[in-house]
Amino acid sequence: MNKAILIILSLFLSLNSFSQQNLPSIKANSTAVDIRVDDDYFVKGGWTLDSTKKPDIFSIGSKWLYDSKQVTFITDIDSLSVSIPPNSKYDFIILLNGRTPCYIRIATLANPIFMSFKILVPLLIGIILFLLLLFVFRKKLHTRTLLYFGYGGPLAFWVTTFVSGYIHGNYNHFKEAISELGAIGTKSEIITSSLLMLIAVFTILFSIGFYRASRENNLSTIPALLSFVMPFTIIWAGIFAMGNEFHSLTGPLPVLLIIAFLLGYFLWKKALAFKGLAIVSLLCFFISALILLKLLEPFGYQYEGLIQRFFYLGWTIWTVSIAKTLSKK
Repeated sequence: MNKAILIILSLFLSLNSFSQQNLPSIKANSTAVDIRVDDDYFVKGGWTLDSTKKPDIFSIGSKWLYDSKQVTFITDIDSLSVSIPPNSKYDFIILLNGRTPCYIRIATLANPIFMSFKILVPLLIGIILFLLLLFVFRKKLHTRTLLYFGYGGPLAFWVTTFVSGYIHGNYNHFKEAISELGAIGTKSEIITSSLLMLIAVFTILFSIGFYRASRENNLSTIPALLSFVMPFTIIWAGIFAMGNEFHSLTGPLPVLLIIAFLLGYFLWKKALAFKGLAIVSLLCFFISALILLKLLEPFGYQYEGLIQRFFYLGWTIWTVSIAKTLSKK
């Protein structure tokens, strides 16, 4: 019996090894690989070879309609180009330095969970009803109560990153973008997208309280108005998850929030009661501005997750400080 099991196991391993050896392969002497997708997308050094992932998946974003995508991987000494139709995948190997196999899979993605008609319609109805209820009961919502959501929003965000990272199962908080947690097809997609909606509710309520408190304390409302950028981008990321072609359209918007941090300093520093908040706002500007490190190597690709977290750290300190300061007035 034991011999039979060993024979079957040996045959399985042999077949598995044979199938891997017959995968298309190209060579590389550098871990940096250029990627081109049709004429729409090209990133030089946009892919870093990782032999520990079997396979390492390059995903083609979901789109309303397309026949196929021409995907090209370009190493320092070789290249491979393949046409990928919808709902398909393509496996190949990049042999690094002539001895280390790096398994790659090119895969097309389905639509995000909230792009399903059965889910999207109730979601949109829910958002509209939520906004209507806020308007109807706006006088009954105390400013201080709304400001307290400035604690809940950041807390929910950081809890989400750790919980989703654990569920994801193959996530590096320093190297991978936060959007990877909700990427289409990942184990953490549903929980991340759902929690993003909850965070968006918290941040909307906080921003309303921030706006009210600014008016009540004769502070400029510009930073408060710019704070609405956060819930908008969070809702967008939840609906159009990473892998969808619309996901990156809100990419520049966080810059408006960084500007809000800087404006907070200049607009509040003359008010004696809010001088401390003005200094904190300036500190948050410098912390969040570290996201510009993504323009420099090796931070841009190898430590994107760490760089993004500088921005969210600045946002967290700013939001909590505003909630704490204004709720006492």
